[in-house]
Amino acid sequence: MATKILSIIVGLLLLVEVSVRVFGWKYPTEFTYRICRPFWMSCSMRVGLLVTMVEIIVGAILIYQGFVGVF
Repeated sequence: MATKILSIIVGLLLLVEVSVRVFGWKYPTEFTYRICRPFWMSCSMRVGLLVTMVEIIVGAILIYQGFVGVF
């Protein structure tokens, strides 16, 4: 039970981090700058996009597995 709750929390944290980066921009140049900085580390655009996609997928899977295990 505790691992399922931890799974939900980690999944939510991943999705919140992606949401802050993707939706927290005001100018188009800020968008590309934020996409290239997953976990506040500087990366190339390709690596940044890849890490962002992996974060979204892993976060969604963790949340799903957590909710299925709890209920």
